[in-house]
Amino acid sequence: MPEPKHARQPRSEFLPVPYPPPAGFSEVVPPAPNSAALWIDGHWAWRGRTYVWQRGGWVIAPAGARFAPWRVRYLRDGTLLFADEIWYDAQLRPMPAPKSVVPAYTPPNELTPEAQHGF
Repeated sequence: MPEPKHARQPRSEFLPVPYPPPAGFSEVVPPAPNSAALWIDGHWAWRGRTYVWQRGGWVIAPAGARFAPWRVRYLRDGTLLFADEIWYDAQLRPMPAPKSVVPAYTPPNELTPEAQHGF
């Protein structure tokens, strides 16, 4: 699968969280819309008190953009830190995430947070 060029998460992006994210959901990868599309996996994002599932999908990234996927790390004292995914421009400045042009979807008969909450 074509993926964006990766970047590292700076230490400043890691925030303490009380527990790790759950296991990821299975997602079906639809056909790519064109040869410029890049695949981003679905992931859990920390939203203050809980994790929220963000669907994966095909994106068209700007030229030179880099992607830092989410990461978890532990400090020596056992503190859990989480950094959400982030996109950087060609000069490695944070930028808005490209919009998904073709989102992933969950297999039939699988409950997702979106289905459970009516989104």
